[in-house]
Amino acid sequence: MNSINFLSTIYTVFVSVIIVFILIMIVYRIYSVFIRNRPRKGILHSEIGIHVKLLKIGFGISILLIILIAPIYAYIAAFEFIIPSLLNHALVFVTLCLAALELYLSLSVSEKLLQKKFKKTVLSVVVIFVLPSSIYMTVFVPAIFEFPNEEESYLIELPVHGTWVAGQAGGSEVTNNHNIVKAQQYAIDIVKVNKKGRFYKDDGRECNEVFSFGEPVYSPVDGIVVAVIDTLPNSEITLTPSDSLNPAGNHVAIEFESDRYVFLAHFEPYTISVNKGDSITGEFIGNVGNSGNTSWPHLHMHIQDLPMIDNRNATGYPFRFDEMKRKRWLLWGKIKKGYLIRNDYFTEFKDNNQ
Repeated sequence: MNSINFLSTIYTVFVSVIIVFILIMIVYRIYSVFIRNRPRKGILHSEIGIHVKLLKIGFGISILLIILIAPIYAYIAAFEFIIPSLLNHALVFVTLCLAALELYLSLSVSEKLLQKKFKKTVLSVVVIFVLPSSIYMTVFVPAIFEFPNEEESYLIELPVHGTWVAGQAGGSEVTNNHNIVKAQQYAIDIVKVNKKGRFYKDDGRECNEVFSFGEPVYSPVDGIVVAVIDTLPNSEITLTPSDSLNPAGNHVAIEFESDRYVFLAHFEPYTISVNKGDSITGEFIGNVGNSGNTSWPHLHMHIQDLPMIDNRNATGYPFRFDEMKRKRWLLWGKIKKGYLIRNDYFTEFKDNNQ
């Protein structure tokens, strides 16, 4: 079923199941420990062997790391805008509640754990899996926010008006799948959203149900147009795009410095208003479409050192926006010379809708 709503429903059901499971775990733990009042011994008790102590310490460290990184992955690394925001908040809340409860319980040991070898084995397996995983995910947290500094980045203007959100963006593969390909490093995919943070209406089955579709795009740089393709048809909404022959679809390439080109891709056919050889200074280029290798209407943009799409030989370069209003986490702020990572909402300074 090729509709954005179908994908959203799958994610929503999956997250809802996780939330229900976590709530069941919280209720069970509260009942078994506090209501039934099963005996427990402090982790420093002399009857507790060194093996169990190490397991509980390892488990406690894992839970502490999860408490620290859960909000980061939920609000930055995951596709937050695919599911209702309240559901995402609920997932973070119940996860932190369970983690806080387990962190508290890691300071003591139940009599059953001391008496039953099976429970020690289960705890050992859990620690062997959870501790390395939590450490691994924690180590990657700084990389999520890493981005070349201002001196290493090109400074450009926002190519769109209104409020948009980044689906793929940033300097890490955790938040930006483009970084797997050298030519696409630091590329961004952005979609327009309404006041409720949704980027489509109805089922999201047709292109015109996506708010980005038909939105005007403006040149983010002053330069010379070196490539224009404007005749490819829009693709249908699909969760499995497969147009490998024309990955960028209708697109414009602008040379703004020697051997530096801005690519803007996936335009609606026959809406591009510039021609090869034109000198442009921030004017209208065309409308967002769904041409090329794309799931739904959005704007793709990146900077590289070749005037054509060449993922084998080109190199991508970082860029920042001169000024914008950006919401990262839960708060909006005015940002100068800033960059985007996944789930960042952004708009122009003059936009008063936020």
